[in-house]
Amino acid sequence: MAGVTKSDLRSVIDLLHDLASETAREVFPRSVIARLADLLDAENTGYCDLSASRGWEGYYVRTLPEPDWFGEVLFQWHHQDPITCGFTRFSAAPHPVAASDVLSARAAARLDLYQHTLQPFGFVDTAKLFLPAAPGEARFFFFDRRRWGLSDRDRELLVLLRPHFVLHRKRWKPLSHTLDALTSREREVLDALAAGDTNAQIAKKLWISRHTVRSHVEHIFEKLDVKTRTAAAAHVRAAPHD
Repeated sequence: MAGVTKSDLRSVIDLLHDLASETAREVFPRSVIARLADLLDAENTGYCDLSASRGWEGYYVRTLPEPDWFGEVLFQWHHQDPITCGFTRFSAAPHPVAASDVLSARAAARLDLYQHTLQPFGFVDTAKLFLPAAPGEARFFFFDRRRWGLSDRDRELLVLLRPHFVLHRKRWKPLSHTLDALTSREREVLDALAAGDTNAQIAKKLWISRHTVRSHVEHIFEKLDVKTRTAAAAHVRAAPHD
């Protein structure tokens, strides 16, 4: 493997461990994207999971903050992207593809897309790693860089990582925000909470400790994506009743 070191392989293992340990609602959480950015020394790294049925909107995360104007400019000039335009030429590629693979530096610099979305940040090249997607969908990582060309070492690492990313995306399911995500005990706690019971009252009613009640409440908040008892109780009131 050209240029790949033992340290690189340890970093790959750490990244995959983090990915396997994540239970977040995001398919590829920002913490994993940031670790990938460090591994490849890419100044801006991100992931897109998009659908034509939603106007090519969907899940999108990047390591650098996005200016307010960026989305509008990207939408205006996205058709000039030599890699992703049409999602047909490279969408099934099992290896990363960089703009520098298909354009000269001079040709890339002349594109409005690059002048308005890459050059303001000092980037001169961008690369993408595609994951399998159904027709009308697009899934890919992107890597914006301040140097021209993608090294053999970076290509090898991305080829090594891709099967793991593919498997993770295939298995990943968003964490449900509905009551179906709760265990039977968590639902009992939530029903008591919605009835206005305090933690002490819930503990006495269910014959469990106050500490256990607090733990259940924390899990309920996380699963329902809420921060208050009132918001959690609203899920009970909104649920259909037989």
